[in-house]
Amino acid sequence: MKSKLVWVPLLSILFACTNAPESDEAKTTEAKDVNENKTGAKWNVNVSDSKIEWIATKVSGYHTGVVPLKSGEIIVNNGEVTGGKFIMDLANLEVSGPKSVSEANSKKLQGHLRSADFFDVAKHPEGSFELTSVKAYTGDAIKDSADARQDEISEYKVTSPTHLVSGNLTLKGITKNIEFPASITISKNNVEAIAKINIDRKEWGIIYPGQPDDLIRDQIHLGIAIKASK
Repeated sequence: MKSKLVWVPLLSILFACTNAPESDEAKTTEAKDVNENKTGAKWNVNVSDSKIEWIATKVSGYHTGVVPLKSGEIIVNNGEVTGGKFIMDLANLEVSGPKSVSEANSKKLQGHLRSADFFDVAKHPEGSFELTSVKAYTGDAIKDSADARQDEISEYKVTSPTHLVSGNLTLKGITKNIEFPASITISKNNVEAIAKINIDRKEWGIIYPGQPDDLIRDQIHLGIAIKASK
């Protein structure tokens, strides 16, 4: 199923509650072996055209932000994605919202997220995701019959996923495998992929609870848009 991928920001809905958005829950298991001998062409990820947005929630509200990408590559063989890896710049993780929070408080939170309480970027300035499997998606899909834009039916779930993706996600030196649906299209010169998932931060040793009267939810929402070119 072919679907044009257009990145749509995830920040347009002010939550009526402070639970994590309803999204595809990443299935988390122990790290899996990566096939280092996959054949195919390596296409470079366009970091300026790619994005990872995050949403974190707590009892009293939510925060949003961006994790920049440093580099990456997608392996393409006979019109199919067979592998790939990208590097996240956690040292420059950003807090961008909500607008109701002052810039000073957002900067304060940004510093806290970079500290040892959360991502400990002094020791672990980068994170990574490396593909271990890409299969055709066979589950139930949200049909998008009118418009291929990802927000037409849901802000937080991929419409018409084409593939089931698994890969090793490394944060804070901890590697776990996650599996989730994604929408991937391949043209003559470009690969575009989009995924919208929730992960449990504690799986990667991010266990800071928050304030006793304002606990942080374990689920973090990630909106991922990747574009790679020959």
